[in-house]
Amino acid sequence: MNTEPKLIGKSPPIQKLRHFIKKAAKSDATVLLLGETGVGKEVAARMIHSSSDRKDSAFIKINCANLSDTLIESELFGHKKGAYTGAVIDKPSLLEEANGGTFFFDEIADITPYLQAKFLSVIEDKEFRRLGENKTRKIDVRFILATNKDLIKLVEKGKFRKDLYFRINILSFQISPLRERKEDISLLIDFFIEGNCQKQSENFTISQEALRKLLAHSFPGNVRELENILERAIVFSDNNVLEEKNILISKVANKAKVKYRSRYSFEKILDTLVKHLYRLLDELRK
Repeated sequence: MNTEPKLIGKSPPIQKLRHFIKKAAKSDATVLLLGETGVGKEVAARMIHSSSDRKDSAFIKINCANLSDTLIESELFGHKKGAYTGAVIDKPSLLEEANGGTFFFDEIADITPYLQAKFLSVIEDKEFRRLGENKTRKIDVRFILATNKDLIKLVEKGKFRKDLYFRINILSFQISPLRERKEDISLLIDFFIEGNCQKQSENFTISQEALRKLLAHSFPGNVRELENILERAIVFSDNNVLEEKNILISKVANKAKVKYRSRYSFEKILDTLVKHLYRLLDELRK
C-alpha cells in the first residue's frame, strides 16, 4: 500500500483539514491535533511535515499511550552510560534524531505532570539534557502533538499543566470523526481496496450489499476501523468480490453504535422541545 501520507475524502471537514495543513506547513509553530482514535492525526502530522521546509529531514514519532515514565524519558531525552541500572551504553535521544526535522508527540495527554514539566522546558528553550549528563544540547525541532482526550477538562481537573496547554495550543485543529463525514466512506473503501490489490497482486471489488452495510455503520474506530474491516474481508473472501458476509463488525463497535444512536435520539428530542418552546413563546407574545 502507498506509504505516502494522503488524506482521502471530499467532505467539508476534510477540505478544512487540507487548508489547515497547507497553512501550518508554512510555519514552524507548534501544532496540536485533536480527535478520536483512528481519525488520521498521524497522517495529518506527516502531511504537515512533508509539505514543510523540513521535509528532507527526519520525522520522529513517540506514542505515550502504553509507555512508562521511565521509558518515555529515556527515549525522549536519551541517557548517559551508568545513568541508571541497565544503561550500559550512551543512548542518543529521539529529540536528537529529530534535529532539523519534526517531532510528533502522540497521546500527549497520557504523560505525567513530571514529564509535562520537562517537556514544557524543551518546547520553550529548544534544549535538553540526556539522563545522567550535565551537558545541555540545543535542538532545532518542529513539534506536532496529538491527543484523543479533552485537554481543557484535564487542565480543569489538574491532570494537565495549564502552562503546557497554552504553550502547545498555538495552531490547533479538531479532526472530525468518520461518522460526521459519511460522504468520504466510499472513497476510503476504494482507496483501501486498491492498496490491498497492489499488495496482493489481485483485483478486488465490493458488492452493493457489503457497501450498504459499511455505509450504515457508525465507525467508532474511524478510518482505522474501516481499513481493518476491509483488510479482514479481503483475507477471508472466497473470491475477488467482497460480500456482505465478509464485512465483520465487532461487538464493541456495535455497542458504540447504539451509544451514538442514543445520543443522536436525545439531541433530536431536545431540539424538538426547544423549537416547541420558541413557538409557544411567540404565541404568548401575540
